[in-house]
Formats: sequence, structure tokens, C-alpha cells
Amino acid sequence: MIFFYWLVAVMTLDQHWVWGREILGQFTIIKLLGILCLLIALFKLVVGNAPLRRLYEKPPTRWLIALLILFSAGATHSLPAVVSTAYQHVLSILVLWVTVVTLVGSVPRLRWTVLLAVGSAALASLYTLRQQLTVGIGDPGFRAAGIFSDSNQYALVVGLWIPIAVLWTFSKRPTWERVFCFGSLIVSLLGTLLAASRGGFVGLTAAFLYLGIRSPRLLRKVAVVGALMIPLLVWSSSSLLRRVRNPSEGDQQAQQARLIVWKAGLRMIEAHPLIGVGMHNFKSQVLRYEDESERVESVAHNSYVEIAAEMGIPTLIAFVGLLGATLTALERVRKRSQHLKSEQLSLTALGLQAGLISFMFSSFFLSAWFEKMVWLMIFLSIALYRISCELGLFRSKTSLRLKRRELATIAPPETV
Repeated sequence: MIFFYWLVAVMTLDQHWVWGREILGQFTIIKLLGILCLLIALFKLVVGNAPLRRLYEKPPTRWLIALLILFSAGATHSLPAVVSTAYQHVLSILVLWVTVVTLVGSVPRLRWTVLLAVGSAALASLYTLRQQLTVGIGDPGFRAAGIFSDSNQYALVVGLWIPIAVLWTFSKRPTWERVFCFGSLIVSLLGTLLAASRGGFVGLTAAFLYLGIRSPRLLRKVAVVGALMIPLLVWSSSSLLRRVRNPSEGDQQAQQARLIVWKAGLRMIEAHPLIGVGMHNFKSQVLRYEDESERVESVAHNSYVEIAAEMGIPTLIAFVGLLGATLTALERVRKRSQHLKSEQLSLTALGLQAGLISFMFSSFFLSAWFEKMVWLMIFLSIALYRISCELGLFRSKTSLRLKRRELATIAPPETV
């Protein structure tokens, strides 16, 4: 598992000068780690340590298989310039699915994987803070992105793991875990505020509203953390408040460009409703669907419009169906683990739900369906549901008392 944990820890650093450097042809260290983890997972499947049914037996997986088939079909009619990238994205999703569902087969492994994912988001945020202090200190409109190519992309990825960091910070866990999650939370929130992404802010707002509805007792503690961020929110020259109240010329141009490409994307969907124009062909085709007075060659800046325009409405249905099935499975785990008084599983399910909700809202303003950290969260959610089934969380009511005792031995020791 050490190689898998290593992969998760550096997954946000795929553009880093070390981890993203090509060393064997087009293979980076992260890609080589992914291949090694896949080989380990396949070995476990072959020798029987991990049952093959893990890959297909749970409801969200059926949506996933359908989506991968449709993704592959969309990649077949990509333009020659992008067909390699299209197939790489499909293959990376497939590899990550097999790896995560096979290797994350117990509560302790799930716990370590989530901790490392939270830490990976914090590590990426440290690069964002350093960039703000070194590059953006004299630029009033600078928006830090760290090692990411875009501040909106950074905010979306980090926003996936902020909700679970909040929940684990204020839950009954070992002291070192709570300190680790709290430190990661503060760094990630600071980086997100400096990135000043309006889409990321919408996603996090939706996630925290969901947490408040599902866990009202956490509202006061979350409010305290939020209050610590207010001075920076007001002080930052590129803050969200300034971008909303007094948008710069660049902000207004970006907003107008999004409206133009969204309208062109809808026309693209209308012209090719079933199979789309081909994966990653949106940018090269968008000028054909814009008005003569509106000429913006750009990506869709909307994951849902992009999927439907490039691969057809059936693919969009499968994508939304996968997200809905994953949230439903997590809700089952959350309710049943609450009933069994297993706080660890309940809060983990709730945090993963909130992270996915953050993505669903943020991705409305960004083309990010292929982000690896998004798929890691989806596959961890599927793994959690499968682990819960294997633990017997969905057995008949007659066995609930025995199951409570069993879960009590699995949970980490409480703080003193």
C-alpha cells in the first residue's frame, strides 16, 4: 500500500517540476506510480486476495461502466491532435477505478487514504501561498494558483477535501489526526481565499450549507473557523468581495466569454445530441456555433455543457447518474452508520457527500470532469459503500446490536 499512499499524496502535484517531470518518454513519476499500483491491484485480483466482484457489484459501478463505454466512444472520433489526450483521460479513470476499489478494502485503508488526500490538497495550497507571497505581493489583481495552471482549477480540487477536513477536525479522533486535519484545513482555506475563485466559492458554500443541514451541531464550530478568514477576505486585493462588488475589466471579459461559449455549446448540443463532436473537440469547433459578432475560441468552462457537446446527451445522463448514485450510496451509509452509532463511518460518508456537492456546483463554471482528484473521491465513495456492505451495515435489524459492538472495535481511539 505504500506506493498507493504515495500516489494519493502527490496526486495534486501532477504539474510539479519533480512529480510531473517526464523521465521515460511521456511517463512522469506520477504515471509510473499509477502503473505500479495497477499492477499490484491486478496481482491481488489474480491471486484472490481481492474478489473480482468488487469491480462491478455495487449500484454506482453500473453507471460508471456505462460512462466509461460512452467516454471511449467519444474518444474514437476526437481530432488527431487531441485523440491521444482523450484516450489517456479515459485510461487514467479506468486505472484509478481498478486500483482504488481493489486496494482500499478496509476502514483503516480508507482512513489513511482520506488523510493523505486532505494532506495532498494542503500541500498544493502551500505552493499557492508561496506564489502569492513571492509573485503576487505587488500585483493588486493577482490570483494565486500554485502549481495549477488556473486558480479556478485549484479551488475546485481543494474544495473537494475541505468539508471532510472540517468534519474530522471537530470529531472524536486521535489528537494527531485532528491537528493534521485542522492544519490542512487552515492552509487550504487560505489558499482558496487567495485564489478568489467565484466558482470555487459557490461550490464551498453549497457544501457548507449541506453540512449545516445534515449536522447542525457543527455550525458554531465552522463559524469560528470562517471568522478567522474574514480579515484576509477583506484585505486581499483580489478577494471575492472585490471581484463581486467591483469586478475588473478582465473579470467582466471572462464573464462575457463564458456566456458566449455556453450559448455556442447549447447550439452544439442541439446539432449533435447523441454522439457530440468528439472528446476535447469543443475548443476547435466552438467558432462554428458562435454568432459572427461573438468570436471567442475557448473551452466550455462548464463540465456539463462540455460533456453533452463533446460526447452527447446520453453521456451527460450517465455522468449525472453516476454522481447521483454515488451520493445516494453515501447517504445510505451515513444513515445506517448513524443508527449503529459509528461516528467514523457516518462523518466520512457525510464529508465525501459534501465534497462531491462542492464539485457539482464548482464544475458548472469550469471544465474539470477529468480531474483525477474528483475521480479519486468518487471511487473512495464506492469503496466506502462496499466496505459498509461487507461489514454488515445493511443487514436485518436483528443483528444491529452485534454490529454496534463490532464497529466499536474498528473505530480509532478517542482523544483523552
